[in-house]
Amino acid sequence: MRHGFPYQPTAIAFDPIQRILAVGTNIGRPGVDVHVKHEGDPAVVCLAFLINEGGLVSATGDDSLHLWNIQQKTPQIVHSLKFQRERITTLHLPFQSRWLYLGTERGNIHIVNIESFTLSGYTINWNKAIELSRKTHPGAVVHLSDCPVEPGKLLIGYESGQLVLWDFKGRTAEVRYHSAEPLRSVSWHHEGKQFMCCHTDGSLTTWTLKQNSNRPTSHVFPHGDSGYPLEPFLMTPVSQPTTDAHRACNRSHSRTRVVLEQTFGDSVWSQNCQMPSLPTASQQCLNTLRLQPPCP
Repeated sequence: MRHGFPYQPTAIAFDPIQRILAVGTNIGRPGVDVHVKHEGDPAVVCLAFLINEGGLVSATGDDSLHLWNIQQKTPQIVHSLKFQRERITTLHLPFQSRWLYLGTERGNIHIVNIESFTLSGYTINWNKAIELSRKTHPGAVVHLSDCPVEPGKLLIGYESGQLVLWDFKGRTAEVRYHSAEPLRSVSWHHEGKQFMCCHTDGSLTTWTLKQNSNRPTSHVFPHGDSGYPLEPFLMTPVSQPTTDAHRACNRSHSRTRVVLEQTFGDSVWSQNCQMPSLPTASQQCLNTLRLQPPCP
């Protein structure tokens, strides 16, 4: 980047036609080429471009929604909407659409007419989107996107890991997807037949659009594996070591992992052979981790 990245970014949007990048921050400080400020300097929660139309939508921490005209030299707010019902957590504006979708912390989706900048009467309540048998709240809406191959369908992602493909015409959930891990983000495959989810444990799941199974078609750990998923307490190697300290850390990490894998293998072998003693590799592993083995 020519200018660097703003301090404490909270939201980002990109217009692929005009090739414009918008970055929202937590403290409202000026940017680099053009900067605009909301009254009162609230944190920017979400951003979305009216692609190739010279407009930008911003949602702020004071539960307000704003439409900016960025065609002029100094961008100005042309419409504002105070959202008093719920706190906005995500938004989505499909390409060349007049409907703006708003996801909230209560799990509901509201729709705004982008031309009049008013709320429509169409609302997707969380208890209608998820299964009726589910008694727990799915959490805040963290993702909204229109289906690339079926524009009348909206993919809704909840914080708990549940996803719903909503049919606007039928006013019903067409497909429901269940993930055991909390959801962070979703991205469609360019063909529109699959989408990939990112979860809090660092895993990636791939789902087929019209699948019948509740299980994803793939479940991978790009920063670990099924035996060592990415967890807050897990130390991972330095991806691009540049110093002697980095390289030494990676060597120690590699040696420790080998001991762990040997320990697990020896433990399984010991159990199968009904050997009561702790394997030697287990003793070495525990010493490496500075733990004491159980007393015999």
